[in-house]
Amino acid sequence: MLDHVGFAVSDFDRSKAFYLKALKPLGISLVMEVTAEQTGNGAAAGFGSDSKPYFWIGEETNVGSHGHVALAAPHRRTVD
Repeated sequence: MLDHVGFAVSDFDRSKAFYLKALKPLGISLVMEVTAEQTGNGAAAGFGSDSKPYFWIGEETNVGSHGHVALAAPHRRTVD
């Protein structure tokens, strides 16, 4: 089961504004933001529902260099 996905964007403010508008009809909104100071890299925004961010964008100068996919597991023992 996917927990969340994320990818880099070159224009964070423009991308955030786009996804706020594009995802609203799907019932998906901005539920979490992380500053560049908090990440040690670029700012990030998490979109989702029910206070759960599952679609992330992150400010990155080298767009397309990597993505992020996180899987969910019922407990640590399953992962191990």
